[in-house]
Amino acid sequence: MNSIIIFCAQYLYLFVILGIAIAWLKEKRETKFKFLVAIIVAGGIAFVLSRIASRLYYDPRPFVVEHVKPLFPHPADNGFPSDHALLTGTLTAIAYFFNKKTASVMLVLTVIIGAARVLAKVHSPLDIAGGWVFGIIGAVVSYYLVTWYWNKKLKAS
Repeated sequence: MNSIIIFCAQYLYLFVILGIAIAWLKEKRETKFKFLVAIIVAGGIAFVLSRIASRLYYDPRPFVVEHVKPLFPHPADNGFPSDHALLTGTLTAIAYFFNKKTASVMLVLTVIIGAARVLAKVHSPLDIAGGWVFGIIGAVVSYYLVTWYWNKKLKAS
């Protein structure tokens, strides 16, 4: 069971990245650029929010607090917010705006990754939730900014 938790905690995020690539490939040619810009902007917003939050709030990792060995080696630094949750939450949320079917599969993977990182004792549930919240905020703001810009650009031409 530990090997499954370790795999999900460390490597399953690659399938979420694959999911966003599949969602992007399924888009019509004229939407692909908008989708790509939305991903980049969402990632930037989510990253900035997470760095600000990590400076304002320190959450020691569970293996440090509980004096246990995590399932895989990990630095004993600030766990808030989870970078894995931030990445997968951002990609899943932005995919939702473009391909709901693929995003639903990505959501299942995102939840599994978050649970696995908690079970591995490298993150608390708050770390995971924080990553998801900042990822979702980044995706929503990005999508509406990019859509607003695209509509403005279309009206001007």
